[in-house]
Amino acid sequence: MKKVLFILSFFLLQFLGMAQPRAINGKIQVTINGIRNSKGRILCSLFREGEGYPDQPAKAYYRMALPIKNGTAMQVVESVPPGRYAIAVLHDENGDEKMNTTFIGLPKEGYGFSNNVMGLMGPPAFSKSSFTVVAGQQKILPISLRY
Repeated sequence: MKKVLFILSFFLLQFLGMAQPRAINGKIQVTINGIRNSKGRILCSLFREGEGYPDQPAKAYYRMALPIKNGTAMQVVESVPPGRYAIAVLHDENGDEKMNTTFIGLPKEGYGFSNNVMGLMGPPAFSKSSFTVVAGQQKILPISLRY
């Protein structure tokens, strides 16, 4: 009898474990504003927990190449696990997939970061541009480009 109760208890626990809700992810809606022309496209990299931020897009959690329409670009990223993220954006006007700079290192193309923060001598720290994705919620992020 003890063996039968043990087996029934085991299967009941297994069934209850399967009935538990699965982890729910969040969404991010990013809208890029202030695009000076329709040349090229917008390159947008979503970095998780600071890995690769901001200048190693190959390490980004998610990368997007967005078309430009009427001075804006928009994308919704579905099923993003909860956590800390930051976005780096580049208006790649000439299609070479990198930020072009002047001979003294100033950007020639538009750029921006989540929370619309800027660094003093280079990109802002992850801690300043980061935001939190919460399970089951949508985070709306407007980002304005600077040229």
